[in-house]
Amino acid sequence: MDDPMHDEARTLAADQSAEAIREAYAREQAAAADDKAAPLVQGVDDEWADWRGCVCGGSYYGEMVACEGGCDNWFHFACVGLTRLPRGEWLCQDCKKPKKRRVEKQPEPLPSPPKKKKENRAHSKEERKDREELEALVEKARPLRFEGGMAPADHACAGAGFCSLDPKVFAPLRQLHGSIVAALKRGKLLQSWEGKGSDVRKKGYAFLPASLAKWDRKRLEACGLQFWAPEKEGLDAKRDCEANWRSSFTLLEQDVDRKARKALAAVVDLVKERVAEKYRKYVSLENLIALQPNLHNDARHLPPHLDFPMHEGFGVVIVTIQMAGPPSIIALLKGTESDFEVFTEEQREKCWTFPLQVGDCYVLSGDARNVCDHGVLCGSSRRSAGADEPRESMNLRFGLHTPAFANKEVYWQFAPRKEPRKPKREPKPRAAPTRASARLAKPPAAADTTTKP
Repeated sequence: MDDPMHDEARTLAADQSAEAIREAYAREQAAAADDKAAPLVQGVDDEWADWRGCVCGGSYYGEMVACEGGCDNWFHFACVGLTRLPRGEWLCQDCKKPKKRRVEKQPEPLPSPPKKKKENRAHSKEERKDREELEALVEKARPLRFEGGMAPADHACAGAGFCSLDPKVFAPLRQLHGSIVAALKRGKLLQSWEGKGSDVRKKGYAFLPASLAKWDRKRLEACGLQFWAPEKEGLDAKRDCEANWRSSFTLLEQDVDRKARKALAAVVDLVKERVAEKYRKYVSLENLIALQPNLHNDARHLPPHLDFPMHEGFGVVIVTIQMAGPPSIIALLKGTESDFEVFTEEQREKCWTFPLQVGDCYVLSGDARNVCDHGVLCGSSRRSAGADEPRESMNLRFGLHTPAFANKEVYWQFAPRKEPRKPKREPKPRAAPTRASARLAKPPAAADTTTKP
């Protein structure tokens, strides 16, 4: 039989143990409650603590409206000024405000590399080399002496002429030259001295008005003129031709005033006195094919060259007038070979020079025009100090060659040479039968030349 006192003791112990367990659990809950963040709205259960509600922060009861702008908040009608549920979409004040775009600050661009200094083609390595070669020739050149404005008839440069123009003649020509250059610049018609190329030297062409001369593209092409550099072919020649024609225009009657016409007539008379008899018929205003201004810009020389008459170097007689720039040296070169290539010291090119200043002009005809190369070496031009202007000149091209006349005057030098035919060798007697190969033929036995005693 169980003892009642023992049962009561066990019950009391169990009650004390349960009380201790409840106190420990309460302490754990209190510690956990301290770690949790306080709810955002007072009086809201823990499960709603992270939900932003009405702006008043009150309870979630009564008539309320939900914002459909993405914030998922509810608002009392009275707090947002509503008396009934709005139709359609409703947005709170925060969602109605335009959201500011977050503009990311763009990184500053890296500094661009310094611009590469554009090389002045007038001072390129090739230009310097050509100029130095011309300077070396000029240093060893002999001065060309003119007699009555002409080179001696028996001279290698026969046909060269020189004269200094009277200021009354030169001034109108300089004004005409300036008008032509200005017109070419306005129309952007100036072309490279090489035609379609990158030469810093520029040029253009002007035809006289119809009252003085009737020359134009149609007439020149009908005469067989090929308006490109002779060394160019195919597409390069075509582009060169079009570039040269674009740089050409016809002067108006008012462009050549009375003073300019009188000055041109005076030049015609001076040139006729300085060319051979057979060339004088080409020197007239009617035969003045074109006026060609040349701008050297920064170039200090003009390479020696030969004007080919059926190409861009047309003109039976060519007159060059220096319009501006420092004093120049004109060089006439003649080699022993027709193509001016020399291979020995004795065959080196011969060079003659003469000075040229503003207002001077020189004439090329005969051998000086057809056989000799001509080049220009400019003096120092201190453009930065404004002491001198860059060299400018104007060519007057008189007369047009026919193809036959051009071959007789110039192109014959460059025709391929035919080697003379070698005489036929007589057949040597064979020591072997004709049907045998000559390589198999045995040489005849050598005769015994030993003398008997």
